[in-house]
Amino acid sequence: MTFTPNSGVPLSLKLHVVSLLVCMALVGCVSIGKQQGVTNKWRDPSLASFEKGVTTQTDVINLLGPPSQLISLKDQMVFYYLREVTRGKGIIFILYNIISTQVTYDRAIFFFDREGILTEYVYSIEQTPYNAVK
Repeated sequence: MTFTPNSGVPLSLKLHVVSLLVCMALVGCVSIGKQQGVTNKWRDPSLASFEKGVTTQTDVINLLGPPSQLISLKDQMVFYYLREVTRGKGIIFILYNIISTQVTYDRAIFFFDREGILTEYVYSIEQTPYNAVK
């Protein structure tokens, strides 16, 4: 064993303790949270319901805002709304990292005829919580 003068603690023990502290400083936990797309206002329980054959494109835009995508089909216009929420967590080590994420997609799709009248609409089964923007 090697001793340093006047301390009584072996130098090799000090090096091990310093090495351990450095390794601990390089290890950490992470939490990931990201939201993309439009606000999922179609999940708002106080929102007026959509009515096939009555609701217009303008009504949908006034209630939900601009869609994520506009899709023009032969005889129809489709408004596609998408909300994406990513959540995850992980542990960061010096040589090995573990990170897991889960992505949830919340969608609403509206189909309109040539005159801009709603013919069909559907919401995804998978959904993200609705949080009103205040």
